[in-house]
Amino acid sequence: MNFAYPLAALASVFYGGADYFGGMAARRSPAPVVTFASTVVGLPVMLLWLLVFAGVPTSADVAWSVAAGACGSIAAALIYRALAIGPVSIASPVLSLVAMSLPVVVGLALGERPSPVALGGLALAVVAIPLLSLAGDASAAAAAPGEAPAPVLRLVNRVLPVSFAAGIMAGLFLVFIGRVSHGAGLTPLVISRLVAIALFSAWLFARRLPRWPAPGARGSAIASGLLDSFANVAYLIAVQRGSLALVAALISLSPATAVVMARALLGERWSVPQRWGLAAALAAGACISVG
Repeated sequence: MNFAYPLAALASVFYGGADYFGGMAARRSPAPVVTFASTVVGLPVMLLWLLVFAGVPTSADVAWSVAAGACGSIAAALIYRALAIGPVSIASPVLSLVAMSLPVVVGLALGERPSPVALGGLALAVVAIPLLSLAGDASAAAAAPGEAPAPVLRLVNRVLPVSFAAGIMAGLFLVFIGRVSHGAGLTPLVISRLVAIALFSAWLFARRLPRWPAPGARGSAIASGLLDSFANVAYLIAVQRGSLALVAALISLSPATAVVMARALLGERWSVPQRWGLAAALAAGACISVG
């Protein structure tokens, strides 16, 4: 078994947790503010890991890192925004499927040829993502306590464009980081993180927004930043040792984490489709890992 794929599955868990906490924080503070705070919080984590996985990036690695930093920062803000305006049952599968599609296409175009078992896992991942998000009535789930549910069509029209854009940016981030050479170590992640901090600093300054989230959102923003940093480290190590298409497929199963966390932290019950989605996600991970 290639350990890159279990590591990618772990990265998926971290990404799902980061998205969950980031979305919760973005309900109390503007998404760019939450993203900036989580990005800054995560930088020391990457610097510590850099001591373990040092490397010398090429000029091409630096270019990929800068592009990844730009796309990743935009992706994070859009993901948090999409999850904040909800419903998650619409936002999560759209952005996850779009984010998975780009690396899969690029990986196959670069000559990757997964085994039939691994391809079966990829197909199961495509099935699992929408099932994981079928938690019930979308309009009721998105309504605040005491607030009348909004029409489903209006919710779809509001969240769908943001989710699609978030998926595109997240997919580009996965592709760009996946193009970094093995000898670069974790330096590209630090470069991409510094680029994101610079971009959001300029954005917040131009829009005269605060640099730190509201008190009720700070804990969630910090948790999101820490989890996202661990996820990025795990993803880079995994994609340098495995197939871009298959690693990205595992990464895109992050909605499974949100489903489990919603049950553990919010007391939500799993719907029948979610149970099947969790089973399909586990089967997908197993097929990709052993394939």
